[in-house]
Amino acid sequence: MLRKNKRKLHELKGTIHYCWPVTSKSKVYKNQPFYSLEIKSESLLGSSKQTIYVFPNLVSKAVWKTLEQENYEGKKYLFYCEKRVRGWRLKEWEEIKE
Repeated sequence: MLRKNKRKLHELKGTIHYCWPVTSKSKVYKNQPFYSLEIKSESLLGSSKQTIYVFPNLVSKAVWKTLEQENYEGKKYLFYCEKRVRGWRLKEWEEIKE
C-alpha cells in the first residue's frame, strides 16, 4: 500500500528577482512547462536568494496567469512552499500590501 507523505509548508517572504519558463526533459514530467523563480527572500538573518519551481498542476490558475503575464514586478509576496531536494515547490502565494 502506497502512502503519500504530506510535506510541511514553509513560508518565505520576498520579491521575485528572475522568472523564466522551462520545459521538463524528465520522463515523469515530459513536455510539461513550468516556471523557475529566483527570489530574494527576507529573513531575520538577512536576505538570500532561493529558487522556487512552479508547476501548473500544483498552483492556482491565478498564480499561473500572473506569471504568464509578468504582473509580479515590484511586489512583495508571501510564498507557501514545500522543501524538496533541489529547491522549493510553490503551492500558493499572497501579495503583501504595504
